[in-house]
Amino acid sequence: MNGYTMEAVGGFSILGQSNEDRGAPIPPLKRHAKMKTLIALFAVTLSSALAEPKKWPGVPYAHVVGYCYDFSQDPRGASISFPDGSLHKGVIRATTVRLSEEQTKRLLKLLNEEVEEERGEVECYDPHHAFVFYDSNWKIVASIDICFLCEDHAARPKGVPELFDLEAMEVFCRQIGLPWYEESRDYTKLYREEQPANERQDEPEQRPNDTDDTDISDPFETAE
Repeated sequence: MNGYTMEAVGGFSILGQSNEDRGAPIPPLKRHAKMKTLIALFAVTLSSALAEPKKWPGVPYAHVVGYCYDFSQDPRGASISFPDGSLHKGVIRATTVRLSEEQTKRLLKLLNEEVEEERGEVECYDPHHAFVFYDSNWKIVASIDICFLCEDHAARPKGVPELFDLEAMEVFCRQIGLPWYEESRDYTKLYREEQPANERQDEPEQRPNDTDDTDISDPFETAE
């Protein structure tokens, strides 16, 4: 049979080399033990892979944008994004920042590392900073808004640790150019200062998830 023989091992038939080609045969018991060891190693590897926590956002994305916004300007709520794919109406567009690959890595590192610290009870939820993850067609696939005033956040999908390093996140927001104030009224003032310009334009990033089949163009693309 072309130098190969069939052997029964543990109830299974295994195709192997003949004695002439492979030298001394391996006793069936040792061969069976070796197979059990391989199966055990595979099971351990598989269970470890399944047990490893999935990093947020856990979905494919192509672009990440940082936003500063006045949470009080939208009757639908304080979230940066909504189920219909639209952004909060209080976005302060002039402060919008498109993150680089390195900045995105830093952001995800902050959002996926839990810290041990004590925080008081949440007395408000007035978010003014957010990060939105888009696919290649500029449709929202994930988002998170952050309230530094009450030290809380809300992520879509869920999966961000309850406690991440807010101090480091504040530093990060400042470094990438997002405004940071201690009073909500300062964000409202900044939003209102921008309104005359907003009323004269209709940027695609305001509704990046329209339900038609038309691709959304890059809202950061400038006309030549």
